[in-house]
Amino acid sequence: MKVRLKVSIVLFLMLIWISTTTYESSAQVVWMDGGLVGDLMISGTNEYQELCFITGEPVLLKGTVKLPTIPTGSDKYSLKYTFALSNASKGITLTRDITFDVTKTANSGIGQTAYEQKLSKYTETITTGAGTYTLGKYTFNESKLEDNTPAVNYFSGNIISERTYYLNGDYLNNEGYVTYVIDAKPIVGYDHLYGNNETIVVSQEIQSATPNSSYDPSVYGSKEYTIWTGTVDIGMSSTKSVSYLYQNTDPQSISFRGNYFQVTSEENVLTYKYSLPYLSGGKVDTTSSKRNTGDVHMSKDVVLESKALVTPKIRDIGGHWAEKEIFLLTSLEVFDVEKEYFVPSGVISRLDFGKAMVVATHGILPEPTSTQVIKRMRPGVETPYLDILVTDPDYHYIEYIKQNNIMAGKNGYFKGGETLTRAEAITIMIKALGLEYMAPAPPYNTSFTDDAAIPEWAKDYIYMANEIGLVSGTPEGYINPNKAVTKAEAAAMINSFINHLKDYITYDYREKILNR
Repeated sequence: MKVRLKVSIVLFLMLIWISTTTYESSAQVVWMDGGLVGDLMISGTNEYQELCFITGEPVLLKGTVKLPTIPTGSDKYSLKYTFALSNASKGITLTRDITFDVTKTANSGIGQTAYEQKLSKYTETITTGAGTYTLGKYTFNESKLEDNTPAVNYFSGNIISERTYYLNGDYLNNEGYVTYVIDAKPIVGYDHLYGNNETIVVSQEIQSATPNSSYDPSVYGSKEYTIWTGTVDIGMSSTKSVSYLYQNTDPQSISFRGNYFQVTSEENVLTYKYSLPYLSGGKVDTTSSKRNTGDVHMSKDVVLESKALVTPKIRDIGGHWAEKEIFLLTSLEVFDVEKEYFVPSGVISRLDFGKAMVVATHGILPEPTSTQVIKRMRPGVETPYLDILVTDPDYHYIEYIKQNNIMAGKNGYFKGGETLTRAEAITIMIKALGLEYMAPAPPYNTSFTDDAAIPEWAKDYIYMANEIGLVSGTPEGYINPNKAVTKAEAAAMINSFINHLKDYITYDYREKILNR
């Protein structure tokens, strides 16, 4: 049997409408049994649905979940979730209260953060036609390691879990029990300026045991319990992302011809593949060798926010091959939006590219306060680079570049006014992604025709940029590492960088894992 269920909402964006509603949470898989988080309701809870297998058949439960706000800046905090679910036609209800205690331990020396998540409270009751299953015991531990890079925080983790429900009773007195043993594949995910993701794949082994009324200990082979077993493979992924919607303006008497809207949405994907006992007359038949197998695919899309971006008024990009990229990046204020002329054919300086990468990875930096300016001007304070003065108007951007190792400088000097080469640009982007350590051990050659022209310090970065599809070179196979980068080329490169964050990483972390 194969079941496919698609739950979606129609996204109709009125182009004159701007939502002021915000959603304070990261994309998250809220529970290891799988489940789809839906729209936020007036009550403050979210729509929620999951499959329940405790009776031996897949039953879709729908209801609500109360989600916590995930705090930022705290090393220790608690997260509480409350579920209320049911299926009226099957006569099943579920209530679940869970509280996680989270501890973060940062290692600033290597830019990593370890998370440990423990269940400090877990109560669950499932009422069925056969009676009430009450959670009696459980083990649970979740840990993950987050690698913090300038552009992306990547993480990987694991779950160890087992739990037992007792039917119409407790450990000492009951009419049977059901045990779940959880084997979790690595939890993976990321968090960056344009969204975040968490993807989990778990395998559940379910064993149900009910007392055998005809059990006779004096009879050889007589069994005390009637047992059925099942397996469920669950894939869960929650992704928060942004997209950019361009809107033309129709009136002739208007001062701008169009602008972008940034639309933030969340997509939850859930897959089940199960092998359960055969059902006869709606009841489990433990004598049959047949199995009840199937696949269930569910998804839910929720629009969280839509906001208008500024519109640049640039005179010299109309009809240019990079017009779209330049217009979007100036709308995002990655490049200066106040200038009338972009000069796309002009070369870009190291400073301008560095500032653009800071905004593309982190966002616009706030202007320094008077106190911060006074502190940096005190005697003995070292500037980020030897050629940077404390009075430099871009000091806070250059300081950020240094602190986050986005650009190495040249012998202690920033050299912000020098033109940028393609090798330098590619190095900066891969440094921001933290992927240089994934290159092979030297010596090796890249696939580019002009490999010999690649500076040794740039080889790992260019190799990895090619590996992930961030750069591809010319049709003839040249990467031209020492060529100066024009402003139009810089816009195209940073646009490709942002698309990698927005789109390719999502595919890498979701489709490639869930469709294995």
